[in-house]
Formats: sequence, structure tokens, C-alpha cells
Amino acid sequence: MGKSIEDIKAESHHLRGHVYEDMFESGDSRVSEDSRQIMKFFGMYLQEDRDERHARKVQGLDPNFTFMVRIALFGGRLTAHQYLAIDALADEIGAGHFRLTSRQAIQIHGIAKDGLPHLVSRLQAIDTTTLAGCGDVERNVMCCPAPDAGGIRDQVAAIADRLACHLKPKTGAYLELFVNGQKVHDIQEEEPLYGETYLPRKFKTGFAIAGDNCTDVLSDDIGVVAHPDKHGNIARFTILAGGGLGHSHGVSKTRAILAKPLGSIRPDRLVEVVEAIITIQRDQGNREDRRFARMKYLVDSWGVDLFRAEVERRSGVIFEPAEALNFSAPTDHLGWHAVNEDQGYLGLFIPGGRVQKQGRLALQEIVKTFNPDLRVTAQQNLLLWGLSESASREVNEIWRGYGLKPAETMPPTLRVSMACVALPTCGLALAEAERVFPAVLEQVDRIWTKLGLSAEPLVVRMTGCPNNCVRSEMAEIGFVGSGPGKYHIYVGGGPQGTRLAAKFRERVPLAALVPTIEPLLTWYAQDHQRGQSFGDWVAQVGVESLQERLQEVTS
Repeated sequence: MGKSIEDIKAESHHLRGHVYEDMFESGDSRVSEDSRQIMKFFGMYLQEDRDERHARKVQGLDPNFTFMVRIALFGGRLTAHQYLAIDALADEIGAGHFRLTSRQAIQIHGIAKDGLPHLVSRLQAIDTTTLAGCGDVERNVMCCPAPDAGGIRDQVAAIADRLACHLKPKTGAYLELFVNGQKVHDIQEEEPLYGETYLPRKFKTGFAIAGDNCTDVLSDDIGVVAHPDKHGNIARFTILAGGGLGHSHGVSKTRAILAKPLGSIRPDRLVEVVEAIITIQRDQGNREDRRFARMKYLVDSWGVDLFRAEVERRSGVIFEPAEALNFSAPTDHLGWHAVNEDQGYLGLFIPGGRVQKQGRLALQEIVKTFNPDLRVTAQQNLLLWGLSESASREVNEIWRGYGLKPAETMPPTLRVSMACVALPTCGLALAEAERVFPAVLEQVDRIWTKLGLSAEPLVVRMTGCPNNCVRSEMAEIGFVGSGPGKYHIYVGGGPQGTRLAAKFRERVPLAALVPTIEPLLTWYAQDHQRGQSFGDWVAQVGVESLQERLQEVTS
């Protein structure tokens, strides 16, 4: 048996390990298992194109290993200069495309090992980083991407930026290895927050605004919801803890859990509270079984009252009662939005979050012409900020000229839905997602329209495994890969992101997914009350009742 990940971290000397030897002294396209685990902390995933695996084996060729690299962006924000530099890297050392993620980051796929130092150096030069894009540390801190000219959204974004910087690992290994190409032996540094072995598992923090939960804040280890005062400034933060959606098929005690409210605090006490929560997970989280190492299991086993008391003890902050969380219907922030008399932002829909040939060409022209700031959304789309309304119309014309659809012309069902990468590059994928999702969603939308529901949103998401990278089990309809060509179907998630979906059917073949849910859509169209969403209707009727009803009509 190989080393545990805990042993690898403990022996790594703050994430150095044998990465230098694997990167600069080995001629292999891959790295050792120890280095593979360490390099995740640098946002670097060793991957293999699974489409090529069999053919290469038949030809007697070694596997073709490359890296996916995740660029961590504070709240998904990019300048025009940064965007164009990342776009160029997709050609220089990547596979000619890149992907916007559901956590407001950017992923570049297909990078050979010897391209990593060049990538990091280029990103460092434009003040971006892949450090903490993955690993057992705080990941990309999320917040609402919509600007509001100094209002509560911009205030929250500034706080999220500062918190994200504060929570980055302090190790110098990243720059030593990938910018300077150095092997460092005498290490004199500390990780004051994370310690010698970092956290037991990945850690996620997200911000939301009262009334707008576009970031699905209850899915995070720490959720922070901003409540405004009468002047539109931040008055209080409600703190949530213990969310997480990933689980393992067949391991009954693993499950998706939504974060629970600890209470509310003044904005100036946020850092102490967040640090206290992280150190509790650092000291008390499960390091014996990674399947149960996320903080959600610690909060669940302790109970909210005990966990809150320990946060108060460590932080010195006494929580006030939690503010009520009232979120309105989901918003994707797409289309044109005026912010003041002179400018606003335009949200562009990016199919599957994949920025490829036509989208890249269109965005190159748009960004070079109008020089906007860009924001990656939690739905894998892009906002362009700093446009006049007339400029936004020109942008949409450019977008159309490349054969792409402006968001304003798209049905709501398509605008609010997501799929993860899955095959061929994700090593965890059990089934397809991104490549098959457009056809599945088109079938759903066709039925939705036929039922006279085309003006109503329907949140549909698909993941290739139960790690839930696009939060499928919070969707109104979620398809979760359970094996080659098979999916579990979940229904009834709250469209406001406040209720989990329930498992409806197991191991349904891809071709049968839409036929299986079509009766539910039909019954909803017949039975729902005016203004009631599909997810809320499912919750009212009950999944067991719907299962029985479906059994009656199909038996």
C-alpha cells in the first residue's frame, strides 16, 4: 500500500516534496503519485485522455498524460489584458480552448508537463495564479459577479478579494518551483493557518447577497450572506457552515448536506470567524477516511450548537441570531443590465462554459474593441462590465456574427442549466456530462415548450459522478453519473438554492433520461399553482408519491 495523502503532505516540506525532480529531472510525461497529490495544491491535475486510452494500448503506446490547470480568480474577475493573455495561453501550451467553471475559475486543458513553468510565469506576470486552485486548502472564494457601482455587491466583492488573499497558503514552493525553477532544501517558513499537513480535505467559501443566491452559497463549507442597511451598505453577515454536495455511490453514510446558519456578525469580525472555522476543521476534521473528511460531517456529528460554541471560543466573537435568508427566483445575470446612466454590463451565455473556436474569436474581437472588465459567473458564463447600452448592442451583433446566440434570445431553461467536464479528461467521471448534455437539454426544452412552459425557468444540471461539480443535487432536475451510460435522477431541488433534490430513479440509461422525467413535466403542467416552480411542486407532491404514480402508468 502506498503512502496516505496525510503522509505525503506531512513529508512534503510545505508542498515541495520531490516535485522538482519530477518536473525538471524526469523525462516521463507524468509525475510520481506523491508529486501528483502535491501539485493539486498548485491547481494542477494530471490527466489522461480516456478516449485515446484503448487505441494507444493496442498500438503499444504509453498513456498520453497532460495537465489541466485551474486559474483561481477572486470572485471570477479579470481585466481585459488578463483575459487576452489567458486566451493566448490556450494556444501556446494548451489544447486550443479553455473552460469557465462553476466556482468562477478558469481551466486550461492539455498542457504538457514542460509547459507548466511557462504557464505559471505568464500568469504571475499578469497578477493571476493557480495556487490553491485545488488541494486541501481554501479554494476559489466565490461572490456575486454583478457590479453595482459601489453598492453592496461591489462591497462584498472587495471583502471576498481580501479574504481570498488572506487564506492563500503561505508556502514559497509554488514560485520557487515554477517561476524560479529552484530546488530548495533549507526551508524556513510557517503555514500559520494551515499547519504542516494543511486541511483534511478541500475547503470552499462563498458569499451571497440577501435576495440573490446566484452562488449557491448553502453548498459551501462556509457561506457568508450579506444583509444591507437602509443606505444599501453591508449591515450584517449571516454565517453558514457545513455545506458540501460530494458523496460516494454505494457508501450510504456519505451524502450531500446544505450549510446551516451559525448566526450573524458585524462585517469587521469576518476574518476572525472564518479563521476559527477553518482551524476547527484543521484540528478536528477526519484525517483517517477522506470520504468523511469534509467539514460537513464534523458539523453534522457535533451539532450546530456545539460547533457554534467552539467558533465563538476560538474567535472571541459572539454570534447574534441569524438573519432570515430570503432568496428570490434564481438569476443568471445574463443580458443587458444598466448600472448607472453611463454604463452597465452584458452577460454572455457560454455553452457548457467551454470557450472554444467561435467563442474565442468573438471574445477576442469584443475585448480588444471595447476593453471591458470580465466576470466569470457561478453558472459558467461571462459578464462584460463597463459598456454603454449602445456598445452592448454592438457586442451582441459581433456575438451573432460568429454564429452565437445572445442570452436575450435564449429560452430560460437553457440559460440556467449546467454540466461538468466529465469524460474524456476527468479521471473521476463515471459517465458523460458536457458532451451529451446539450442533446438532453434540447429534449427537455422541447417538451417544456410543448407544455406551454417556455417562459418559465427550469434548472437542469448534469454531472458525470457524485462529486457534484456543477451542484446537480441542488437543481430542480439533476442527472448524476452512476456508471458508463447510466445516471441517477434527482428532482425537487429548490430553484433558490435552499433545498436539496431527492433521488427519483437509479441507474437510468442516457437514452431513457428524458422519457423517464417527461411524465413529471406533464403532471406539473397540469397540476401546479400559478407561480409555483417545478422544484417546489415536486417538494409539495413528494418524490415517493411521484414514484408511485410513475409506477402505475408504466406497469
